Amino acid sequence: MVWIVAALSALCIFTAAGTALVVRHMIGLRRGHASFRCKIRVRGGWLSGFQTTWPKRISRAMWARDVLIVFRGFGLLKMWPLAVASAEGAVHNLPRSEVSRLGSDPVALVLVLDDGPRLQVAASAEERDLLCGPYLVADAIPDRGSQSSR
Repeated sequence: MVWIVAALSALCIFTAAGTALVVRHMIGLRRGHASFRCKIRVRGGWLSGFQTTWPKRISRAMWARDVLIVFRGFGLLKMWPLAVASAEGAVHNLPRSEVSRLGSDPVALVLVLDDGPRLQVAASAEERDLLCGPYLVADAIPDRGSQSSR
C-alpha cells in the first residue's frame, strides 16, 4: 500500500515539473527572443508537417540568420528549422477573412526554401519587421497588394 502512495506522489511531482517546464518554455519564447506569432502554409511544392491551407493554430517563429525556426504543437515543443534561400516579392496585406487570429491587418511574405518549396508566412502588422528578418528589402518594396486579395 505504501508503494502505491509513493508511486502516485512521484507521478504527480513529475507531471507538475513537466507542466512547469512547458509553461517556462512558452513564456521564454514570448519574452526573451525576437519571436513572432505566425501561421504558415505551403504555396508551392511539398513540405512534411505543413499544409496548403492556413492552419487553425498559431505558431511562433524566429530568425537565426537565414534560418526560420518555427515552434508548433502543444506547448510549442515541436521545432522546425527552415533554411530559407530568398524572399519572393514584398510583404503584402492579407484580407482579415483569409487568415484568423493575427489581428485586424495581417501581412504575409512568401519565402523560398533551400529545398525548393515555397511557404507563405503570415503575421500581424505590428510584427512586420520581425517577419522580414534578414530580408528587409521585402519590407522596403511598396505593397502592391497580393494576387489572392484582388
